[in-house]
Amino acid sequence: MNSIEIDVAALFKEDPFAAHYNLERLTSWSLSCDIDWAPDFAVEDLLCLVESFDIPLTAFATHKSDLLQRPPGWLEVGLHPDNTRPHAEHGLKRKVLDLLDLYPDAKGLRAHRNFFGQNIAQMTAEAGLTYDVSVLNWGMPFCQGQFDQYGLARLSYCWEDGVHADLNKPWDLSHVPFNGPGLKIFNVHPIFIYLNCPDDGYRRDVTKGYRNLQDAPFSILKNQVYQGYGARNFLIDILKSMKARQAKAVRLDKLVAEARGAR
Repeated sequence: MNSIEIDVAALFKEDPFAAHYNLERLTSWSLSCDIDWAPDFAVEDLLCLVESFDIPLTAFATHKSDLLQRPPGWLEVGLHPDNTRPHAEHGLKRKVLDLLDLYPDAKGLRAHRNFFGQNIAQMTAEAGLTYDVSVLNWGMPFCQGQFDQYGLARLSYCWEDGVHADLNKPWDLSHVPFNGPGLKIFNVHPIFIYLNCPDDGYRRDVTKGYRNLQDAPFSILKNQVYQGYGARNFLIDILKSMKARQAKAVRLDKLVAEARGAR
C-alpha cells in the first residue's frame, strides 16, 4: 500500500494563524488562566510564579480584582463571564458588559464552563471584543484558529490543569501535548495552583465550605496547601520545559492581532 505524502506547510499556507501552528517543531505557545472567583492572594501567587519565568499570561477575569485593574505589560486581562452567577437571571450579555465596565481594555473572552455558541459570538463581537477561546480540544493535534462571520477570532486550547486531574492523568510531562502541530494554548486555575492540588477532589474538599470563594481567608488556606507533588509543582515543570525547548510564549491578544494582520 502506497503512503500519501502531505505538504503540511502548503496545506496551511493561506491560514493567518499558521505562524503559531508549530508545523516543524514547537516554537510558539500561550498560557492562560481562568480566575474562577479565586481570592486575590491565590491570583497573586500565580502571577508571581509566571512572572518569575518571564512568561506572558492571559488572565480571564470573573470579577473585580485590584490585582488586574492596571496590569503590567506581560499580563493581558480578558473576560470570563459565568452564566450561573451572580444573578443567573441577567444572562450572559449583561455579564459580559458588566465585566467590560471593570476591564474596558479587554480584547478576549473565555466563557465559564466553555458555554459559547453562535448567538454569544455575535454578541461578543458587537461588544467590541476581538477573540474567543472557549473551545477545549483536549490533547488534539492541529488545534486551529479561524475568523468567524462576525470577524471574531475563534481559538481552541489543548490542555488545562483541571481536566488533566479529572481524567486522572499522572502529573507527568509525557501527558502534556508539547509535540505535534497546532496551537499550543494551555490553561490553569489560580486556586488549583495555589493549593497545589493533587486532584480535583482535594480542591473541592478545601473550598466546599465557602459560598463565595473570594472570601476564603489566607490564614486558613495557607495551611491547606498540599505538601506533596501537585498541580503547582507540575506547572513549574511545564514552564521549565517550555524554557528548555526555547518556545516563545505569546499573549493571546498579540497572537490574534498578528493573525488579523496576516489576512
